[in-house]
Amino acid sequence: MNQINLSLPDWVELFLNEQPKVLPTQEEQMRFVLALTERNIREKTGGPFGSAVFEIDSGQIVSVGVNVVVQENCSAAHGEMMALMLAQKKLSHFDLGAPNFPSHRLVTSGKMCAMCLGNVCWSGVKEVLSSAEPEDVESITGLDEGPTPPDYN
Repeated sequence: MNQINLSLPDWVELFLNEQPKVLPTQEEQMRFVLALTERNIREKTGGPFGSAVFEIDSGQIVSVGVNVVVQENCSAAHGEMMALMLAQKKLSHFDLGAPNFPSHRLVTSGKMCAMCLGNVCWSGVKEVLSSAEPEDVESITGLDEGPTPPDYN
């Protein structure tokens, strides 16, 4: 075996077809991500984690991700990781902050675990907007989000 294929649930494409393609404000972007997260819970296709990458200036949706760890048997398949990998694949570049690219924002339903935080540092996104605090995520899910810097906000 020398290849990895990860997929979002089938309902994601239908969800995206029902949504605007541009969400100019941070509030609209967060509502979108929370609706995506809620749908992932309702469909029972993963945990309460959803994310999206947006162009900062235009609000254009670049990609989305939801937690598919169990479905894909892959501990790296967090919502943030999926959104970032799909954005990089869509733009055919590993650096979302590359010259001549618009600036990108990652919007996520909860503050990131140590793995996702590390990935964000290398992804090239210029901004991160998150909702729930790590302790809230841990109390709701029982999952240990791992070590993050004390001043992480």
